[in-house]
Amino acid sequence: MKRILILILILGTHHSFAIPHLDLEMTSDEYRYHLKQLKIAKAMVVDDPSIAFSLQLGDRLSKWINVINQSRTIGTAIRLTSPQTRRAIPIETPNIYSPSIIKAGADKIVAELPEVMRTILTNSGELPSTIGIDDETFIKHARLLDRNYQSAARYKSVNGFRFQYIAAASRDVRGYYYLTKNKIGANELRDVNTIDSEKVQPIKEALAKLCLNASSGSLESCVKKVETAFSQNNLSELYNNYFQAAEQNWNDFFEIPKLSARRDVAWTNQIMTVPFNTPSISKFIPYLQNNIEDEYRFNDWKLKINFGSFMNGPKLVFQAGVVPHVNGLGGNQIVMDSNQPIEEYESQWTIRHEFGHVLGLPDCYHEFYDTKLEAYVNYQLDTSDLMCSRAGNMKERIFNQLKKTYSKAF
Repeated sequence: MKRILILILILGTHHSFAIPHLDLEMTSDEYRYHLKQLKIAKAMVVDDPSIAFSLQLGDRLSKWINVINQSRTIGTAIRLTSPQTRRAIPIETPNIYSPSIIKAGADKIVAELPEVMRTILTNSGELPSTIGIDDETFIKHARLLDRNYQSAARYKSVNGFRFQYIAAASRDVRGYYYLTKNKIGANELRDVNTIDSEKVQPIKEALAKLCLNASSGSLESCVKKVETAFSQNNLSELYNNYFQAAEQNWNDFFEIPKLSARRDVAWTNQIMTVPFNTPSISKFIPYLQNNIEDEYRFNDWKLKINFGSFMNGPKLVFQAGVVPHVNGLGGNQIVMDSNQPIEEYESQWTIRHEFGHVLGLPDCYHEFYDTKLEAYVNYQLDTSDLMCSRAGNMKERIFNQLKKTYSKAF
């Protein structure tokens, strides 16, 4: 009984922690670092066998690639990521993962592996420096295994915070997205008898999510409210009651909060100047300029970095193996992984994205636990947006948000 009580206290304490900030498109190396930092005692938490199997496969694949690349040149090294292979997570096709989904994926991938890869990856012998097949075939299958590893690593990373992820379902924006994309408003809902029969169920589901965005109730209670409103031909009133709150919930993923707006930014004509502490290592000056100043421009407008010494200005910090991050929206410390070469695409995209947080821009992606599916769900609100996806870039909406926040005196 005493041992059970101790376990409850430990897990209960863990659940009280804030949800960790984890980019939806973290690299496998970033996941490996994060898993090492998990505060759950390994002796107290046993991985689901499906999760453990996918993690083992991914770790062995990573070690094998490292062995292979030791005997190759930089130009011929095996690489699993590139600007061309980044995959976005559209809101219409969210990523859904659970132990059963991860297991099914791993079983299928392993079954389809070339024999030489399957033999080496599913055993524990010495790893060879050659692959025995052509690079293209190896990389094709290795990418699938690596993505499965990432799903397993993410499950292990977030599952200790399931209560918080269940609560995060209230911010699921897909109801608002469906209704606005399909131009369905109060007028279109005024008479349920005129709604296309094929759209009835999607509209009901969207309205239930709209209700959840605006209330403290459960999805089940919102579903009941929608069914009642439908039977009483009163969907338009229900829509009007919840739409404004749901719209604000959507906007919160894009707008710079007032408390996160910087006070040291100068906006003159078509130039936005941001102070930045000069890096002690000179090569990081062009690294910042070439990436940040190249990204943050729109038509005739551009952002300029003002290097110098500032007590409360942004600065660049490197730590070995760290998951890149900024110490809060509007924060001053960009922490990057010193193990990742700044010439790599991942590093170049990350510094551009993280600088957005320095300016107060929030992440525009969402993740939660779906109790009906018994799985985690995540997606990016706009895959073309720099703050939503690694497939995204600077766009007009970011410019407009920066202009709204910084082009007037505080």
